[in-house]
Amino acid sequence: MSKFNIVFFKKNQVRRFVLFLLAASFVWFLKNLNETYLRAVPFNLNFENSNHNYQLSNELPTKVNLLVRSSGFRLLSLTLFKPLLVLDVNNAVLSSKGTYVLNESMQLAQFKSQIEEGIEVIGFEAGTPIVANFVKLAQRKMPIRLESDIKTAPNYYLKTVSLETDSVTVLGALSDISVLDIVATEKLMISQLNRSLDTLIPLKDISESGQLNFIPSRAKISIETASFSELSFKLNVKAIGLPAQYRVKFFPSQLSVIVAAPIELLRNISDTDVELYVEYPFEKNQGTNVLTPRINIKNKGIFKAYLAESIGVEYILTNNN
Repeated sequence: MSKFNIVFFKKNQVRRFVLFLLAASFVWFLKNLNETYLRAVPFNLNFENSNHNYQLSNELPTKVNLLVRSSGFRLLSLTLFKPLLVLDVNNAVLSSKGTYVLNESMQLAQFKSQIEEGIEVIGFEAGTPIVANFVKLAQRKMPIRLESDIKTAPNYYLKTVSLETDSVTVLGALSDISVLDIVATEKLMISQLNRSLDTLIPLKDISESGQLNFIPSRAKISIETASFSELSFKLNVKAIGLPAQYRVKFFPSQLSVIVAAPIELLRNISDTDVELYVEYPFEKNQGTNVLTPRINIKNKGIFKAYLAESIGVEYILTNNN
């Protein structure tokens, strides 16, 4: 036999052996896939909770390992594709410890209904079910308090700031709700405001758990601004409550007062709409004879009045007798 024929024969033998080995392995693989096995298989996990009377008190996992019994084919498919299971946590039951839980039999019943026929769910790999603890929610209606820091643009003032949503229904654990009397908004910060505004602002959860639910979840705030201009009046300083036996003289006897009001009202405002006064007995400024007069606004259209200069007046008090 030639050298070429010997080499060719040996190569054919190797090929036959490899093909035989592959065929045997394939048959063995198919035989094993048809066998029944008990394995722990990981599943992706999601949750549903549409029962607003209960609230989860712990975080839930995103995966669960279940012990299942089935053929190798099905177990291989489960391992490769990791199907999604959904756990409906609405039907919690009261435990002996006084908490609401979703027990093992309830969880396994839901998982079995979602896994295809031919796969037997035995239990949880760790031997314990998913911990799903709940607290039963209490409910109370509470007033809302607005927390704000609103600054207007020059020549504008806040006419009204009102809560259109004045109360809220609070859902949460009784231990959280029982210590609350009022619900505050998140702080509303506005600067250079030069227009009226309606806005919604979230409510602040200050509970220990941080898991309060508010209905509605935001409060409606209505802010009305108006533009204004200013007038200056020279007013006499008056003494109020001065006994009849006394007479007082102020130096200076007049001070300039700046009056701010909406532009459309300003033309109807006169010096009789404000008065400058000090009240007897006189409160001396740091032990001196200098008094700081106060301003009385008589016209509701005026929203602000102030002294043009921050100076006081001196006085001489004499007896009429």
